[in-house]
Amino acid sequence: MSITTDRPVTIAADPRTLVSAEVFDKTTRYFAARQEVTQAYAERAVGQFFVFLKAYADAQDNPGFGLLLPSGESYRVVPTRPVDAVWHAALQISEPYTAACTAIAGHYVHHRPILTEAMRDGTAIDYTLAALRDTGYLVDMEFWAGEAESCCPPNPPQPGKA
Repeated sequence: MSITTDRPVTIAADPRTLVSAEVFDKTTRYFAARQEVTQAYAERAVGQFFVFLKAYADAQDNPGFGLLLPSGESYRVVPTRPVDAVWHAALQISEPYTAACTAIAGHYVHHRPILTEAMRDGTAIDYTLAALRDTGYLVDMEFWAGEAESCCPPNPPQPGKA
């Protein structure tokens, strides 16, 4: 008896390959020290953050990207609390962060936190998970099992907007 799947099984790519070894190592070491976590946890967390940046970059090129915000702007992928912790740490070491953004997205990726109903009801994380899987990189569900969260109050003022 043989069992077949509807789709061919592919092996997910290693998130470390999204950036240079130097950028990955600097970001991981800084995050591990700042958050007081093990090196192994930091490597997995940083890897998921880089997959998140890849999903964000890929989705920006998609005209049907995500959901619409009340402003009419298209919605974007959203981090969970552990992934956002890496983002905040990475922002504090600007040279490796800028290098990672350039390697993954082709440009600097600004951190613009929002909190929407789609984040509260789970729609945003469902879309994010689909976008993460579409990258072809390993998605470690330990970092994506929670809800999408904002590090700021609901809909804080955005930079450059009054």
